[in-house]
Amino acid sequence: MVNNKKELHSNQRYFSGPAGKKAQIQVTFSWVYILIAGAVILLFFIGIVVKQKSISEENLATDVVRVMESIFTGAGVSEKTKNFVDISGLADYTLYFNCEEGTTDFGIKDRGKPSQNSIDPIFAPLEIKDTQLVLWSLPYKLPFKVIDFTFVTASQTKYYFLGNNDFIDEFINSTAGFENIERIDDISEIDPQRNYQFRIVDFSGGLFVKQGIPDKLQKVEDSKLTAIVFTGTNQVDYYKKLGGTWDKLNQEPVKIVSIPGERDAAKYAVIFSGNDETYICNMKKAFTRFKYVLDVYESKLKEMETFYEADPALAVGDCYSYIKEDGATPNAKSSLKSLKNRVAACLVNYPETYDFCLDILEDADKLKEANKNLGEKGNCLTLY
Repeated sequence: MVNNKKELHSNQRYFSGPAGKKAQIQVTFSWVYILIAGAVILLFFIGIVVKQKSISEENLATDVVRVMESIFTGAGVSEKTKNFVDISGLADYTLYFNCEEGTTDFGIKDRGKPSQNSIDPIFAPLEIKDTQLVLWSLPYKLPFKVIDFTFVTASQTKYYFLGNNDFIDEFINSTAGFENIERIDDISEIDPQRNYQFRIVDFSGGLFVKQGIPDKLQKVEDSKLTAIVFTGTNQVDYYKKLGGTWDKLNQEPVKIVSIPGERDAAKYAVIFSGNDETYICNMKKAFTRFKYVLDVYESKLKEMETFYEADPALAVGDCYSYIKEDGATPNAKSSLKSLKNRVAACLVNYPETYDFCLDILEDADKLKEANKNLGEKGNCLTLY
């Protein structure tokens, strides 16, 4: 018992002396070292996980962009066909669309490099977050087919129509199956539940703009509530929610360059476009394509002239009269020639010269009439 007490006393002296303090410091240092080393190792593995996650998301974004390119290409050649594409695997990501200087960018927001398309007009909301994409293609004619317009929307992107006219009836009938288009009498009827964004399409004079944002829609993000107001048969204003009011996006009315008729692609495109800038940007693609298509029809017209001039009897007939420049009014040659000049003026300093594109319509109508007269003769060659 005495020996144990002596041994305990001896140990206490050992740990309480200089050597004991040194041992305590060494133990403390060891634990600190272990903690630091453990933290470094943990951070190392966290870094690997984060890096792998980032690489996986970048790869996903690249794959998605490639798939989207294929989808849009397919939709563009499937004229008048509606395509419903399941994107439930991307439900946590946001797709975005933008257009500047005649080039459309699209991809996954904040992930990877976007795809760029400077040929096909793609009219879409600025952002889409959904489980299903809806794609639709319609031909744009001036007066012959220039190019197919691709419209992109989604099931949770809702369109509400105000007003009562034939165009609304036609549009709703044409988009049967979309399930995201509805006619309302007042914007207070809009229920923001379970939808990503809302677009109001107004043909009733835009009175709701002066009334501000209804209480039910006050909590909707500003970027998720937009509107277009038709201020004439072929012109619109774009608006976006700004707090409790409506903010007009365009300084001058956006003019719609199209020949009136069923399924007016340029008019439909206004409804699906994210804003005025992306609409006008995509129209540049159409006018650029139009310039090259006119070259093709000019070559065809020369072949028609050669055919009629080769036979003296045909050269004095009505058919040739609707083709040659000094013949009947209107005639295909002068109308086509004037169209080329108008398109060149339209594109010379686009989009500043966008209003010049309206001049295209006069000559397009004349060419349409000349071609119609050729067709009604029964035995005349027609330009298109």
